[in-house]
Formats: sequence, structure tokens, C-alpha cells
Amino acid sequence: MKSLLLLGDSIRMGYDSFVQEKLAGRMNVYFDDDNARFVQYTLRALSIWKGKNSWPDDIDVVHWNNGLWDILHLNANSTGRDGEDIGETMVHEKVSADIRFDKDPLTPPDIYRYMLGRVLTRIHQLFPRAEVIFATTTPVIEELITTSYRSNAEVELYNQIAREVLIPRGVRINELGDFSKKYCSELHRDWVHYNDEGSDKLASEIVAFLEQENLI
Repeated sequence: MKSLLLLGDSIRMGYDSFVQEKLAGRMNVYFDDDNARFVQYTLRALSIWKGKNSWPDDIDVVHWNNGLWDILHLNANSTGRDGEDIGETMVHEKVSADIRFDKDPLTPPDIYRYMLGRVLTRIHQLFPRAEVIFATTTPVIEELITTSYRSNAEVELYNQIAREVLIPRGVRINELGDFSKKYCSELHRDWVHYNDEGSDKLASEIVAFLEQENLI
């Protein structure tokens, strides 16, 4: 039976158990309980997760996402939160004017482009026989922005960067972002994450993609 490794942020953490349930008896499904967060964190943590969980070297498929943390503009309020209180900042028209955000995202586009390649190399180093799938980043509900800032314009930009970097290196792209926009827009539990019904739909789409690509 083939094996599948799920890597990614809290969106992955929402659907991983649903994927495992749907593929029971068809694929061995592995994932860590840590949030893969942004690309540099994924690069640093991947070998740690592998050792901690005793994942085998002969993983057949890696399904991976990064992006939502990378496009995050940290709260720059002097009251604290999770950002800096100095540096160039911006405000968002839909958020209280006394909340400011870092002008640059956590991972600027050029760094995101570079780090995607680094993460892919690490995946190949640790799981040399694996087919790699990258899932595009899912959209956010900008109207519900509160103490941090993400934009769908940057979601689209970073998804295009991922395609440009990864497709030439043989990575298959699962357009999870487009799927979620079409089928899960009413299934959010907050401005970023999905409820169980939404996560279940994402899991079903992942299984369907694996079947379409003859990877099961």
C-alpha cells in the first residue's frame, strides 16, 4: 500500500484527519501535529518531524502547502500583539485605524520564491522517491480582518510564484485555492479557517486529485 505525507499549515491541520479517514485501507497517511507555518519554519522543522514520527524514507507522495503565514502582515501596534512596534507600517480600511500592520509580509515575494525551492530540495533529500504535490493557498475573508492582515491579492500572487517555481521542477499543482473559492466560501469558521464541513470537502478534493493523478 502506498504512503502519503501531508505537510502544511492550519488549513492542512483541518483536513488531515479527514484525508486519513477517506484513504483508510488505500494509503498510509502521515502528518505531524505541528503547524508548518511559513516556508522557513517548514524547512527547519521537516527533518525534526521525520525523526520524531519515524516516517519512512520511501514515502510515495508528499502533499504540501505553505503560503498563509508567508503573506501575513504582522500587527505592528505598540500595544504588543504579535508584531513589531517600529518600522514602516500600513493601515487597512476595514480595520480600526488605531491598528497598524507591517508594510511587508512575513516572507517577501522574492524570499518566498527562493525558500519554496529550498523546501522542495529538502523534501527530495528526505523522501527521494516521493512524487510532490503543492496545494495552492486558500482565500481569506478580508471583510473579517481583525488583528492581522492578509489579502487575496497576495494569495493570488504567491500562488503564481509557487507555480512558476515548482512546475518546472516536476511538482504537480493541486489548485486547492480555486476549489475552496468555488465550493467552500460559505464554510468558514473564521476569516481564514474552515469548519468541519469545509475541511471535509477539501479532503475529498485531495483524494480526488490523487485518484486523477493515479497516485493511489
